[in-house]
Amino acid sequence: MARQKQHVDGTTVMQNSDAYTKELERLHARKSFGNASGVPDILQSFLDDHPDVASVLDFGCGKGTPFESLISKDMKVYSYDPITNPIELPKQVDLVYSRDVLEHIEPEQIDSVLQKLFTIGQKYQHHFIACHPAKKGLSDGRNAHLIIEQPEWWKQKIQTIPGWKIIYEHIKGPKRKYFKNDTVIDIVKYTVVLERIS
Repeated sequence: MARQKQHVDGTTVMQNSDAYTKELERLHARKSFGNASGVPDILQSFLDDHPDVASVLDFGCGKGTPFESLISKDMKVYSYDPITNPIELPKQVDLVYSRDVLEHIEPEQIDSVLQKLFTIGQKYQHHFIACHPAKKGLSDGRNAHLIIEQPEWWKQKIQTIPGWKIIYEHIKGPKRKYFKNDTVIDIVKYTVVLERIS
């Protein structure tokens, strides 16, 4: 999902390759893509248990800003999407959150994107990752999930970033799902939450 672009004020935004930007624009043109709404229960429970979180980056917010309900005098929310809401990324937040986003990153960019997110996050990371093919495809024939890897691959990738420890993880699936176009996908989701230790 991203090359990085430096602004004169030192802030950083993510920048996709031109070809992939066009693909994302096509995907976002579909009504069924990027429509998450509201704060997921698992994240709300985490926030309830961690009152030290006063700022959140929703990385890959899709259409709209699903975390608007969190905004208050005690909570700052940054909602980022490279197509629908390409804001400059904050220099730091207490929590970086993504849901069904990391698997859409261009494979050659995943290491630099993770490094950037783990630099921005000062206390916690909370990621929900699809580990299976998407039912949608790109116009060039690739699957919309550019990275299709099992939870263990993601865990090892994340654990290479120093200064963090996993405090919660959950694997959901595989669960076979049948779609209208005769597509069958074994759905696997990986949730991982990390805390900064240094």
